[in-house]
Amino acid sequence: MAATQNNIAENAQSRRGPRVFAVVAGLFFFVAILKFGDPVILGNVFQPPENARAAVFESWQVKWGYWLMLPLIVAGLAAIRWRTPGFKWQLTLPLAWLGWQFISATQSVSPKLTSMTLEHFVACVVLFYLGCFALRGVRNPWPLWTGLALALCWVIRAGFEQHFGGLEATRQFLYSMKDGTGLPPGLLNDPAYLKRIASSRIFSTFCNPDAMAGCIVLLLPVTLVFLWQITPKVRTAIRWAFVAILGGCGLACLYWSGSKGGWLIALVVGMAALGHSTLSMKWKRILICGVLVLGVAGFGVRYAASFEKQKVSVVTRFVYWQAALQIAAKHPVLGTGPGTFSVPYGQIKRPADDFARLCHNDYLEQACDSGVPGFVVYTAMIVGCLSWLYRCHARNIRGFNCFFAVWLGIMGLCLHSMVEYHLYIPALAWPMFFLMGWAMNSED
Repeated sequence: MAATQNNIAENAQSRRGPRVFAVVAGLFFFVAILKFGDPVILGNVFQPPENARAAVFESWQVKWGYWLMLPLIVAGLAAIRWRTPGFKWQLTLPLAWLGWQFISATQSVSPKLTSMTLEHFVACVVLFYLGCFALRGVRNPWPLWTGLALALCWVIRAGFEQHFGGLEATRQFLYSMKDGTGLPPGLLNDPAYLKRIASSRIFSTFCNPDAMAGCIVLLLPVTLVFLWQITPKVRTAIRWAFVAILGGCGLACLYWSGSKGGWLIALVVGMAALGHSTLSMKWKRILICGVLVLGVAGFGVRYAASFEKQKVSVVTRFVYWQAALQIAAKHPVLGTGPGTFSVPYGQIKRPADDFARLCHNDYLEQACDSGVPGFVVYTAMIVGCLSWLYRCHARNIRGFNCFFAVWLGIMGLCLHSMVEYHLYIPALAWPMFFLMGWAMNSED
């Protein structure tokens, strides 16, 4: 009897740890997604908020995120059941990638940029393994889904506010403060910020509209599934209305962001979701064709004007990618150091080309920053994890659950990373690595 009571107590204790960790993780990612939406290489540019109101509405320095991560790490270590896990070779790839980043850092052309980038990469890998091992035994970590869903709702709310007058009000306020009195130092002299404010594209709590689009691609699938799961006693028609309203608001923000890549990736994710549904093949074909037609039509209407401009973002990105290939060819083994694309690019770019701090392609950024080995290991990590998750779990799931929705979001963000630098934005990279780790060891 005593032994049985001890076993029950131990089992309760072993379940309590992961549940507490899920709560801490939900709180952490709610804050991280809203406050760390700028590239890590700009970590020293932002000043600490001057007051409580500024702390609520402004971005935070990324070093604050590392301090906020400490309670998460402590809770995660307490939640891990220390036993030998089943071996998966994919679980070694994040460590291999991080190790090569440190090797590449020995030949960095900018130790300052590399140091900030390495801190962020270490955080990404730590979050991957916390997600992998600290949530074992929790079949439905609803506090985590709640934190992610609330963060997405806040991002959508901020996007709506910008679209319906907030962005114009900010623009007029800045233009009226030509002397810069009461503004953060150097704000009116920041070309990137002024360009962002002058545009009608919304960016919510992120550094640019494309990063906001990446957030929607990553979090909207799992948020919609979670919304459906937490309303089992509500009438089906009302549940569908909830999902349609939230999904429509997310897609509206994606549309207003003006992100061409984000819109196309959303089409791919939508068609993949329909193809995986339990509908009959006839309805799958009809709906997939309908989504494709409406998506392409919306793309044409939204971006027709941009194709008439002399310098569109696609052309600019090709310039960055060509430069990245040149840099990688010149430094094929160790690269120029993590986070240092801007240094060699500034030396080889033509006067007419726009300057860029990052390559707008996470995979090519790896090639020029950490050489061909860094590119190979990082690509193998992304492709290996996603393909293994699909073959061993996702394709065997009928209908939708949080696991498949997480897989869809990660797949979409990784595809979008072919035209953006999401890996270098903590608000996107941190939840992506954590969710990938959770999926690799999930019991869902």
